[in-house]
Amino acid sequence: MKPSWRAHLAAWAVRRRVKPALGDMRDIARVRRVFDQSLPAPRGVRYTPATLGGVPGEWVEAVRRAPAGAAAAAAAWGAPPAGAEATTLLYLHGGGFVGCSARTHRPLTAALARQGLRLFVPDYRLAPEHPYPAAVDDVQAAWRALRAAVPGRLAVAGDSAGGNLALGLMLALREAGQALPVAAALFSPAVDLTGGSASLVDNADRDPMFRGEFLDHLADAYMAGADRAQPLASPLLGALHGLPPLLLQVGEDEVLRDDSLRLAQKAREAGVAVTLQVFPKVPHVWQLLGWLPEARRALRDAAAFLQTASPAQAEQHDVLIVGAGLSGIGAAVHLQRQCPGLGYAVLEARGALGGTWDLFRYPGVRSDSDMHTLGYDFKPWREARAIADGPAIRRYIAETAAEHGIDRHIRLQHRVVGADWSARDALWTVRVERGPARQPGTLRARFLLFCSGYYSYAQGRRPAFPGEAQFAGPVLHPQAWPEGLATAGRRVVVIGSGATAVTLVPALARDAAHVTMLQRSPSYLFARPSVDPVAERLRRWLPPGPAGRLVRLKNVALGMYFYRLARRHPERAKARLVGLVREQLGPGFDVDRHFTPSYKPWDQRLCLVPDGDLFQALREGRASVVTDHIETFTPRGIRLRSGAEIEADIVVAATGLQLNVLGDVRISLDGVPCDLSRALVYKGVMYSGLPNLANTFGYTNASWTLKADLSARYVARLLAYLRRRGLAAATPRADAEVVPAPLLEFSSGYVQRAVDRLPKQGDRRPWQLFQNYALDLLMLRLGRIDDGVLVFGRPAAGGSARPHPLEPAR
Repeated sequence: MKPSWRAHLAAWAVRRRVKPALGDMRDIARVRRVFDQSLPAPRGVRYTPATLGGVPGEWVEAVRRAPAGAAAAAAAWGAPPAGAEATTLLYLHGGGFVGCSARTHRPLTAALARQGLRLFVPDYRLAPEHPYPAAVDDVQAAWRALRAAVPGRLAVAGDSAGGNLALGLMLALREAGQALPVAAALFSPAVDLTGGSASLVDNADRDPMFRGEFLDHLADAYMAGADRAQPLASPLLGALHGLPPLLLQVGEDEVLRDDSLRLAQKAREAGVAVTLQVFPKVPHVWQLLGWLPEARRALRDAAAFLQTASPAQAEQHDVLIVGAGLSGIGAAVHLQRQCPGLGYAVLEARGALGGTWDLFRYPGVRSDSDMHTLGYDFKPWREARAIADGPAIRRYIAETAAEHGIDRHIRLQHRVVGADWSARDALWTVRVERGPARQPGTLRARFLLFCSGYYSYAQGRRPAFPGEAQFAGPVLHPQAWPEGLATAGRRVVVIGSGATAVTLVPALARDAAHVTMLQRSPSYLFARPSVDPVAERLRRWLPPGPAGRLVRLKNVALGMYFYRLARRHPERAKARLVGLVREQLGPGFDVDRHFTPSYKPWDQRLCLVPDGDLFQALREGRASVVTDHIETFTPRGIRLRSGAEIEADIVVAATGLQLNVLGDVRISLDGVPCDLSRALVYKGVMYSGLPNLANTFGYTNASWTLKADLSARYVARLLAYLRRRGLAAATPRADAEVVPAPLLEFSSGYVQRAVDRLPKQGDRRPWQLFQNYALDLLMLRLGRIDDGVLVFGRPAAGGSARPHPLEPAR
């Protein structure tokens, strides 16, 4: 959302006039003089003094009149949206609990009245003359009287301190077992008086109106020494389950911004439907400034929300992105850039973003591709080490989410368990489990984009070993590495020869007594520097953007060249790779037995050894490699078929991953379950017969993100195409002549074990997987959307967009 020039002007004017006038806000009389200055209110609104529950206030109602030149029965001011029930709104004004009134907020309340709402605005008692809980008591009394006097649909809204009172009112009603409002809109609410929001400090200079530390004086005046952490004073700290749908609007630069962001996250985790809108540049409660486009948009959205939202209504988005790892965050950025205004949310099953890089916490965890290609094309990697460790990659993902405002769209602890497509509504109904208790919930979306990876997060592949129960030490899998496991001075056996084992062995060998890599057969290993010298030179001469793009292009080209060379001349490539290992290890190592695989290069993925750290550990005797089969575990270690025994204190089973499809989410069309193993992959992104669903699946021979970026850009292109043409759905349809083939041409065990469950690729475009960045770039970035394979659905009179049924791979 780009701020208008009027928003810039408003922020400048408030900074010049209001912020100095308020001062540090210890002088409450001075604060009141500033707050009590009223702005002109819109015409066509009637204000009627009244008292509800002993609390004075005023009714705010639009004066109904037909627009000039229209028939008397035409649309009138004060009319709710077609089909919407008339809504009465309890509006609670802000003012730091010490100032303002129903009169000062007329520009805002009158604008809502002109959108079709009928409002009662109470003049609750103000501090310091009437400290907490006087305002809380007045609000509850006014609500009870309103509920008794006005039948039908009731909602609540408030700004700043009024947002605090509105949220506290709902908590009190819930605890008392009384009827809650049908919906609530909170504008820049101050919902944590304990000062727990980081933006109170971070935005102190950016906020045009307040400094965060000065708001503490208003809280002092209101609480008068009472506990600020109690739920009716700081309702953010209370339990938020059972609340009606919430609309939160806040300014990006406000010191109170994080009150809204934290409230949105906590409420969503409690199963509450939350719509969060963050506006750039605007000052605090900009909704009062009717000449701002942002104010008009905010109040239009708020009025529509308050008139139509329902506790029984499922939260709906244009796009749901499943997974907040490297792929999901990148997809959200591309979606924002190419489809501005499209509503989306990112659902993450875990309690933190990062995906793979948050899940894997074993020693030495790092990328197996260079970060110039594993990183995003729009955010060049700037650290010196191109082969980065897990914490650095997590920081990179989190920085990207924060820089682009993606973090406020993320729903943590939202596990997607099922999704059903409705042809009638052209919508996906998505079943989720929220929070640690896995409370069931439902969301709806027009498009689903899965960025959840290709393996199970629940557990890795963990075979049962003979005699394992008699081993005295722990046997663990790297995917579930126990926090605080002590390995110093202990003997460790790592079972496996893949990327995880190659990473673990040198990391453990730094302080372990000895580390043995026990493998049934060797893998191809390839050493390269963790720091790219070309990248370092380019960064000295060019800005980060151009330097990053050149390094990315160089690494993509080199990767494609060496992959093609290895597949065309496998014996030469094998000899060269094994020869490089000989050079690293020197004489005295049985390279033929321990480092010469039986398969061709790239029949399985090559294992990267940054800075040759594994080879160094082997040369120094801190680690060793044994190629044999396990006969049985013993109390002291592992006995091999050869009769040798490896003594161990700890055994790590680096035995691979368990592949899945779409995170094991159960997919159905109009209630009929889908067998994805019968589907064909379209352009490596969508599936035959599945409307408005895409999946991110990266390269097996290059960095995952190269394909993830292309996939996300294609999805954004497709969504923009559908929106421009008023289309509701897009479904790939395969011809009967397409011959299916395995999705991945890899001999790796984790692939072969899942081959029957995976979708298929075809023998021709656009059903083939190229594993080639250049070809995919041409197809996904430049190819036609309407290519004769996608079937498009238009909304029918009843909202139907009939998709093509799921087709079996023939």
